[in-house]
Amino acid sequence: MKLLAVILACIAAALVALLGVFVAFTWAPDRPVSELVERWAQPPSIFVDVGGMRVHMRDEGPREDARPIVLLHGTSASLHTWEGWSRALTSRRRVIRLDLPGFGLTGPAPDNAYTIESYVRFMKAVLDKLGVQRCVLGGNSFGGYVAWATALADPGRIEKLILVERRWLPSAIRVGADRLSPGAATRGKRALQVHSASPHRRIERAQCLR
Repeated sequence: MKLLAVILACIAAALVALLGVFVAFTWAPDRPVSELVERWAQPPSIFVDVGGMRVHMRDEGPREDARPIVLLHGTSASLHTWEGWSRALTSRRRVIRLDLPGFGLTGPAPDNAYTIESYVRFMKAVLDKLGVQRCVLGGNSFGGYVAWATALADPGRIEKLILVERRWLPSAIRVGADRLSPGAATRGKRALQVHSASPHRRIERAQCLR
């Protein structure tokens, strides 16, 4: 029994030591927001006041585009998720991408509310602030959830819906497609020809967004 206890103690000590080494090599202190802004909010980044937050966004492309493309990132991500898409589309389409509340440089929501309803209200406020009456709304993962819920809540505003890696969406949200206006709920090939691809992939053809 004593030998077994010694062996177990040695194993436990080894695991603690390995954990310590892992933490030592991976831990990094928090960086000040000013430093992050300097690195990640270079032009064309802007900050727009919405709902008590300074929302980090990029609004690029021709302003005469009456149906801009609005792109929402997923969990633990930021507007930079869509860098490749933006480069491919902004020569002919207005592309708006932003950091959602609780992510990136937008920071926390002042009321600490992160329900899907609060994100829908936020999206409506952003579109109102930018004067966007109708748009193509796209989202990756959690951003797809927000895009879908926004389309359900305000279907007349969403011309097309793009969902990338939409497996995050709960089935309860998917069944609401009949509430969308004609053309808003686009699925399969109509939704986006590369809808199942990584959002980091550059779009070479985007006929569905023209």
